[in-house]
Amino acid sequence: MSKQDGPWTVTELYELLGQFEAELQAAGLEDATIRTYVDRSTYFLRWLHDDYHPRGPNQKR
Repeated sequence: MSKQDGPWTVTELYELLGQFEAELQAAGLEDATIRTYVDRSTYFLRWLHDDYHPRGPNQKR
């Protein structure tokens, strides 16, 4: 699967996110930076898959 192909399924997007993480590691980015990039992207993918619902500070959990 190429990053230029599309449209993608959510599963394919998770696979591409793994490739993105590997490229970040290969580029020598710090672990904390990689985690920030990947974790924030993961929230978006979870939202696409209806597995995440943002909550503000005034909303009960």
